[in-house]
Amino acid sequence: MLMECVNPNPAGRHGSNADDLGSRKKLVAVVTPVYRLPLTMQEEISFKHLRHYLGKFDKYIIAPKSLSVSWPDFQTRYFKDEFFFNISGYSKLLVAKQFYQAFADYEYILIHQLDCLVFSDDLEYWCAKRWDYAGAPWFRNHESNPTNGFWAVGNGGLSLRNVPSALAVLESKMLYDDPAERGRKTRYFQKSPLLRAMACKAKTVLHRQGFRNTINWRLKELSKRPDFHEDRFWALDAKRFMPQFRIPTPQEAVAFSFECAPRYCFKANAERLPFGCHAWTKWGRDFWEPYLLR
Repeated sequence: MLMECVNPNPAGRHGSNADDLGSRKKLVAVVTPVYRLPLTMQEEISFKHLRHYLGKFDKYIIAPKSLSVSWPDFQTRYFKDEFFFNISGYSKLLVAKQFYQAFADYEYILIHQLDCLVFSDDLEYWCAKRWDYAGAPWFRNHESNPTNGFWAVGNGGLSLRNVPSALAVLESKMLYDDPAERGRKTRYFQKSPLLRAMACKAKTVLHRQGFRNTINWRLKELSKRPDFHEDRFWALDAKRFMPQFRIPTPQEAVAFSFECAPRYCFKANAERLPFGCHAWTKWGRDFWEPYLLR
């Protein structure tokens, strides 16, 4: 039976209750999505790196119920097929409470998609940073012009996530926006100041009660978008529902993971390899080739 998450705060950060909870949890599990078989040659390389560097950690495959997956060194968690049809479905899974509840035995999970590589066994070191979410930094103009610098953190393909904190965000009762500010944005009665003022007050009351202003509303709105990516929610929205949600700066996160523009990231990381990388065959495969396990 999965442990109930009694306290949503990470162990050791918010008091003795969190310390007690943390002592009953395992530290970290590696979680790899698999949605089809057989694996490609590039995915086999990813698995080779994962096993070589992170073999000592608990490892899980997440897969659709219709796919039979069995590797002796991995446990398997199955979810509905609809979560694996496309990126939007996968994103819905990674903002669902049921996903994080499935790993409630752990303080952290490392999402390791099969277009990732890891280069060290320093996973415990990164857990000790006590971040709630960490991934590769994004650029201001994406890969087109990395010289404009980093923008935010970060990419979810290789990402470290604090499980109790993720559940705390998803169960938050906080509002997405200030109700008064949302009320003032009403489009009603633009030509009638008195009626507009009344409409603003009415909408403020509604937004204070949670109308179009809760996490469930926000996730529903995001999921309607064709370009919905779950990592943008964790990187940009989670703090609205949990102000103490901790994310590293891009300068800190570049030591954890690279995605696009690996040469730029390598220089930004004092010409050192990161803990891992995402989308290595898409962004700068020639850069990564010398570091592949043979």
